[in-house]
Amino acid sequence: MVTQLSRNVRVRVACIGLVLAGLLGLVEWAAADPGLVTQSGLPVSVRPYAPEPGLPQFTYPTGVPGGVGGGSSAGGGSSAGGGGSSLPANATLDQVAQQDYIQTAAAAAGISPTALAATCMAESNCQNVGAAAGGTASGEFQMINSTYQAMINQFAQENPSIQVDSSLAGKMNPQNEAYAAAQYLQDGVQALQIDNIANPTNVDLRGYYQFGAGLAGDIANASAGDNLEQIVGLTPAQMAANGITPTTTVGEWRQTYANKVGAVAYQAVGA
Repeated sequence: MVTQLSRNVRVRVACIGLVLAGLLGLVEWAAADPGLVTQSGLPVSVRPYAPEPGLPQFTYPTGVPGGVGGGSSAGGGSSAGGGGSSLPANATLDQVAQQDYIQTAAAAAGISPTALAATCMAESNCQNVGAAAGGTASGEFQMINSTYQAMINQFAQENPSIQVDSSLAGKMNPQNEAYAAAQYLQDGVQALQIDNIANPTNVDLRGYYQFGAGLAGDIANASAGDNLEQIVGLTPAQMAANGITPTTTVGEWRQTYANKVGAVAYQAVGA
């Protein structure tokens, strides 16, 4: 069981990481204008304040479809893995979960297609979006290059029978990025279970995908009325820059995700 002391140590280390990252200018913050959180959709994702190896940094896409890596929504980035998707922007979660590339990636990583589809929906409405100027977050799962590279390499190592394009040029192939995202979600399930969350839900896994392993357990164990800022350790200005107010509760954050993906937000990852 994770003790309060270990969590305090982890938070202190994370804060040190913030200072160092800030000095080096390595942390990019989302450029959303400050504003109140609404319940009409998921707010722009918060940049983690303590970057970990392979940790994703996600924002809502502002680039152009197929703008990075020579890929396209038809899977032109690579032929490895059987291509990708060209889903309409109004595709439902069930439609996404039934896509061959989602099914294949989820089965290989040992997670549910619903969990992978929900991540795709939350990140980009499953649109193969290129990176915005100055950033590298791209594709249907909006993974930054370092995260994609770490996760696709791990997936390839754990699934040697599957042909994988592990180059960055392959990231804009939805099949390849689905492999990488599925691997990250599998790692998230394991991290949450280590934090004594035996049967994590999709929204618990969203906390891992959005804020990283160091905070996922704390968010999952938090009460709905707990203040999100106090858990994630961001300043009011940083929260506002990401479209989240200093008074946003964990329950409100969970509900924005549920508004995006539906009732599956509160279902177990394996459901």
